[in-house]
Amino acid sequence: MASHRGHELFNVVMFAPSIFFVPVDYLPFFGAGYFLGTFFLSPDIDLSYSKPSQRLKFLKIIWFPFWIFSKHRGITHKPFLGTFIKLFYLTFVGIFLFFAILGVLSLLGVKTDIYKINPFELLEEIMRKRETLYFIGGLLLADLFHITLDWITSRVKIK
Repeated sequence: MASHRGHELFNVVMFAPSIFFVPVDYLPFFGAGYFLGTFFLSPDIDLSYSKPSQRLKFLKIIWFPFWIFSKHRGITHKPFLGTFIKLFYLTFVGIFLFFAILGVLSLLGVKTDIYKINPFELLEEIMRKRETLYFIGGLLLADLFHITLDWITSRVKIK
């Protein structure tokens, strides 16, 4: 298996040829997804001690339930599926936290405009944007390069 440095270097090198197919207007969104996927949301996020997990500092606590139900090189290392599972998980956590904050504010009697926000409408609006497509494309490609390097290095060591 490649080390985290190996994965990150491979992904950084592969970024240049990857942007050839991305329209210039959407390059920032693709790049953000790609580098977020490389350095923070890599398939190795399923390990609590991985470099991507360590980079999250105190925010890595949101991945604790994920670590309980996943094993290393499990679902997060499945092409496409792993990326969408991570996105679904983060969306679920975000919506859960939104409603938890609403509940606390309600209990405290705080009056705020946050009550007017519908997270599901907001999510639908985000998903309709072309920028989101390129962002997710960047995440997907970063994961695919990670998984490909894992596959290559495991095959080379066997022979």
